[in-house]
Amino acid sequence: MVVGDNRPEATARGSGQKLVRRLAAVLAWDIVGYSAMMGRNEEGTHRRVGVEVKRIAKDIERTRGRIFSFAGDGLMAEFPSAVEAVKCALRIRAETRKRNARLPTKEKIRFRIGINSGEIIVHNGRTGGNVVNVTARLEQAADADSIYLSRAVFDQVKRTVPADYIWVGERRLKNIRESITIYMISPDACASGEPVPAVHDLTSAPRVDVDADYRPSLAVLPFRTAEAEQADAYFAEGMVDDIVRMLGGLKDLIVVSRTSTMGYAGAAPDLQKISRELNVSYVLRGSVRRVDDHVRIAVELVDANTHQLIWADRFDGHTADIFDLQDRIALRTASLIAPYVRERELRRASYKDRNTLTAYDLTLQALDQLYVRDPSALSRAQDLLKRAIGLDSHYPTALTHLAYLQLFRIGQGWSLNEHADRLAAAEAAQLAVQRDHNDALALAIHGHLHGFLHKEHEAALAILEQAIAIGPSCALAWSFSSYVCGWMGEPAAAVERARQGLRLSPIGPDAGCWHEHALSQAHYMAGEYDEAIVWANRAASHGRQLSNLRCLAASLVAADRLAEARTVALQIIRAKPDFRLKAYRSQTPLRGPISDLFIERLRRAGLPD
Repeated sequence: MVVGDNRPEATARGSGQKLVRRLAAVLAWDIVGYSAMMGRNEEGTHRRVGVEVKRIAKDIERTRGRIFSFAGDGLMAEFPSAVEAVKCALRIRAETRKRNARLPTKEKIRFRIGINSGEIIVHNGRTGGNVVNVTARLEQAADADSIYLSRAVFDQVKRTVPADYIWVGERRLKNIRESITIYMISPDACASGEPVPAVHDLTSAPRVDVDADYRPSLAVLPFRTAEAEQADAYFAEGMVDDIVRMLGGLKDLIVVSRTSTMGYAGAAPDLQKISRELNVSYVLRGSVRRVDDHVRIAVELVDANTHQLIWADRFDGHTADIFDLQDRIALRTASLIAPYVRERELRRASYKDRNTLTAYDLTLQALDQLYVRDPSALSRAQDLLKRAIGLDSHYPTALTHLAYLQLFRIGQGWSLNEHADRLAAAEAAQLAVQRDHNDALALAIHGHLHGFLHKEHEAALAILEQAIAIGPSCALAWSFSSYVCGWMGEPAAAVERARQGLRLSPIGPDAGCWHEHALSQAHYMAGEYDEAIVWANRAASHGRQLSNLRCLAASLVAADRLAEARTVALQIIRAKPDFRLKAYRSQTPLRGPISDLFIERLRRAGLPD
């Protein structure tokens, strides 16, 4: 299969050839001692290796992989996720061991595997890039019969794929500039459904505990169907797959893989047993029912420990649009579950004694203050986030929200020292991405900072594309990319992305602050001023935001509604008495003629130079 067919393609400048970048996991497999085996029995080894390679190719294909490089004694393949790549590696090892158990020692085929994850490059049918190079070096560094993982892969699979993970340490690999942190999967591990054990350590470094930083967790159970409707069962399986994939991109929510929940199919699953066996706090379950050409899906979110129903909804559609319906339900479920889980987790944190608060709890309490959207609440949120970082300087979520807080403060005009706040925002975002480069929200804020504060729009959009690829249900990544597309003079893309951001976050404090405002700005950039005014007014109904009011004033001027524009301009002056167009020109992310026209319209609305 080809990974990432729906991803945007980047065309190489100065040529007509397409250079495609996409995120993938890369697996390298190699036979140990191949030359010696060929020296002992050339024809026999050639036949046995050929059979082995065919078997492994089937394993790779079954796990949604694609082989892109093949040599006589090894191959490389790409997978849509690190989870799929590691599962494939475990299956290869288990099956190879079974076959080797029946062979004499001299005829046994021993192998080694390296797995890495990141952005690969496909050009003229060739796959390459730094990720591929590191993968090859990882495989070469591995011992016989072992599986080596990069840190990027380990971070993605440690809570999802059951195995004993061993911290090997940092290694300098041949021709790789930076040292690589390596993990090994214990030789005793197999693709089982047992709980994930602790991570071990082969060096003097401290033990890694994968459960040290608590996060809410959720299992999506197989959807119930009528026993006689086999087609419904296939549809239900696809539904669960889509929901798990989208929920997997949500921040601070652990989603158990679908394969771990397949055994819980049934009319009345024991939720407490599921909670205990899968170590999850929440369960999402549902049912599929068809009548003629109509289909009805019912879903509900339940507290696995108390059996309390938290949220439920129902979706109706036509079987002719079955795949579109799957996508809509998965998208809707993913966008609605996050606020309910966050609200309950905040209540849980607020009941704790102050002396027992963890970095996670402090961050949740900070979010509660952050969404109040006033200067004093922002200061309280900042203090809580700094306390969280003080408890755990490696907790990326606190760093991410600290960057968000500074960004919002600057955008509102509440900053008392904008230069210092800009530096603080950039530093926090950079640290958050370094701590977890697969954190979609951290990447989204990091990308937005490049565009909003530094006016590096092309670099910003590249980072935001990466955030969307990692977290397709990260609403801010879509809306932030809408802003950047608008600043770059691409209004159609801006409108489409803003709509997606609002679709993912239709309610809550972010809806007016970011998503409705993003759609207003996108329509303004497209010259659709009436629509821009509608969405700006809707955003303003949730609270005053200066950037939204500026867009509303400019849109009203463009629509020749000067009296209304002057009223909005007075609101801006009351909120920020020292606002001047000259200072704004140096700060706005708008460039060139777009900036000139926007500022001229603000001047006509009555804002002072």
